[in-house]
Amino acid sequence: MATLSQQVLYADLFKDKVDRLTNIDDYAWGEELFEFPIIVFTKGGKTIPKYKSIYQSGARVGLITINPLVAGMIEVVPALYEPSSKRIFIKDTQFNKYWIYLRESIKIGIDNNYNYCVEKGIKNPEDIVDLRALWDSCQEPFIKDGTIQYKVRKQEKNSREQRKRNRQSKIDNPNNIYFYSSNENGSRRIHDKECKELNYITDGSFTGSPDVPDGYILCPKCKRQLMIRIGCHPNTKQIPVCSRFFQKHRVSTAAIQKMIDRGITFHATNMSIMTINGIEDTWQIRAAGEGVSLWHNNYVRVSDTERYITDGFHKQNCKGNMSYMLNYIEGYTWKKHLEGEARKQSVIKAKPPVIVNEVENTKPWYSRLFDLLKKVLKVR
Repeated sequence: MATLSQQVLYADLFKDKVDRLTNIDDYAWGEELFEFPIIVFTKGGKTIPKYKSIYQSGARVGLITINPLVAGMIEVVPALYEPSSKRIFIKDTQFNKYWIYLRESIKIGIDNNYNYCVEKGIKNPEDIVDLRALWDSCQEPFIKDGTIQYKVRKQEKNSREQRKRNRQSKIDNPNNIYFYSSNENGSRRIHDKECKELNYITDGSFTGSPDVPDGYILCPKCKRQLMIRIGCHPNTKQIPVCSRFFQKHRVSTAAIQKMIDRGITFHATNMSIMTINGIEDTWQIRAAGEGVSLWHNNYVRVSDTERYITDGFHKQNCKGNMSYMLNYIEGYTWKKHLEGEARKQSVIKAKPPVIVNEVENTKPWYSRLFDLLKKVLKVR
């Protein structure tokens, strides 16, 4: 049994309203849409291929439906019609606003064109609605209670959450110091874990390691922070103090990197003392105001070439700024210390001895004066 056509029932109501409508090229009653696919889109049509040309060649149409809750009962839904493909494009916001009424109008068209719709597989108004332009990699749209809703794809959600967990696990791993993209076409820079550049690395390609990977360079934005982290490792809580210590005493990033390259580490819990683990010995740089002094670990010599290190530190006669003291530490080894002592002894031994005439030295002073006068006057 045919359903009464809205186009017939409400034709007079539409005539009363059509003159007041503007910016519309043509009209279509909702019951006529059963043979036209409805494409729902968002974001200005960016998700629809060649939407710009569709928009330029398409016609602005008003989809007519009946809403008994509004004055005049006529609702006109703005949409875009593409003649070449006979598709109708409607924004998701307009769809959500009018679908509950537009659906009833389309259903009338389906009921009145039963054979055609059965042949085309159209049973419900939703069968002519295409939501593919709203899909993305994480969620899938569907229609419920007259509006478009979304459900997260379970597999994709689990995969995405797993990638996030893997990323965080790499950051939390205390052995990892360098973080970077494993994507061969991505950036070839390694970063500190707090570098903002890491935000541009996707979870899937994010990785970390305890060593510098081949073919990578240090990020210039976080290089200093990264060097300090390496020098403090594993005492990461001391990074802010050490950073301020180096900053206050004007130690350059290049000087810090030189220490790291030599395998020298450091730590500080306050701004008074920085303890530095040198190549063999332990040192302290103690700050007093703007100045610094260098202190060396105590040791006891058990032979000319052997020693053992004891508790405490003794002050070094080393004048200069902190950078100078760091350079001194970098060049110090026990072997070099012994070589320096040997050079001093060789210099002392190379000096000619002073010969003193003991016999003459025992004469009374006036006799020595008389001998001196004879030499001067050449008196024999």
